[in-house]
Amino acid sequence: MTTPQLFSRETSLRLEPVESMEQINELSRLADIIWHEYYLPILGPDQVTYMLENIQSRANLEEDIETGKLDYFLIKSEGQSAGYLAIQLQDDKLFISKLYLLKEARGQGYAYQIMQKMVDLAKQERKKVLELTVNKYNEGSIAFYEKYGFVRTESIVSPIGGGFVMDDYVYQFPLTPEQ
Repeated sequence: MTTPQLFSRETSLRLEPVESMEQINELSRLADIIWHEYYLPILGPDQVTYMLENIQSRANLEEDIETGKLDYFLIKSEGQSAGYLAIQLQDDKLFISKLYLLKEARGQGYAYQIMQKMVDLAKQERKKVLELTVNKYNEGSIAFYEKYGFVRTESIVSPIGGGFVMDDYVYQFPLTPEQ
């Protein structure tokens, strides 16, 4: 028996703003799944646990949303959650704080579709650049961002508590009128 494919390339994505407790609970559920399936080999179990408890917890997500620190979206495909996104509009840029997809949703062209939506939003908001950070050992994401046209601008190490750091590259995607 074959497992049905939950996501397909023909599916259009919808970014659903996270506003209710039900959506925050879904966001928290997705964070737990995605961080365990994707980041364990990159960060190790101790840092993944720390980050889920101290940065990606339901309470932290709720606080980010209530204070307006970040705008969160559930990434939906045919009514099903495929991942989540968090952004922040800054002075001259749109900062992509989080872009995480479930294992079965990766490689389906969804990240590309999301980036197109972010370019459109940034232009609508008159921003000059998209910016994001990515873990230096997250080779798959780095390859995608570079293929899309993002340029590495710096290397940063940010302490996050518990003796852990985020060891990241900063990437930018300059927006031009012809895009």
